[in-house]
Amino acid sequence: MQIEVAPRRKRSVSLTPLIDVVFNLLLFFMLASSLAQWSGLELATGSETASNDDIPAADIYLLGDGEFRYDEQTYPLQALAEQLTRDLEAERISSVILRAEDGVRLHELIDSFDQLGHAGIQALALGETAD
Repeated sequence: MQIEVAPRRKRSVSLTPLIDVVFNLLLFFMLASSLAQWSGLELATGSETASNDDIPAADIYLLGDGEFRYDEQTYPLQALAEQLTRDLEAERISSVILRAEDGVRLHELIDSFDQLGHAGIQALALGETAD
């Protein structure tokens, strides 16, 4: 008696586990990477920016509502940048020292510092927190 052995069919390799691994890796790298552009921020102390002792530095206070106080007046950012540019050109101030009121978050202070720099104010310094 002869036993007939059925020919073995070749099994194809399933690509489903490989695709799962690839998608998991893709998801991991997408979540682990940061797409934000990081830029450096040059900071100076108030004493480094004062180039002339006869001309005072302007103290700007960032308020909790996002506005700025300068010369006892409240300004939005754009109006403040224009006023500071006029004062710097007229040499009424030598530099700008940005200070924060209590309750202002650090990222708001840094964003304001960066925006003032982009508005053309070059003589910027970060001062101690306002009391």
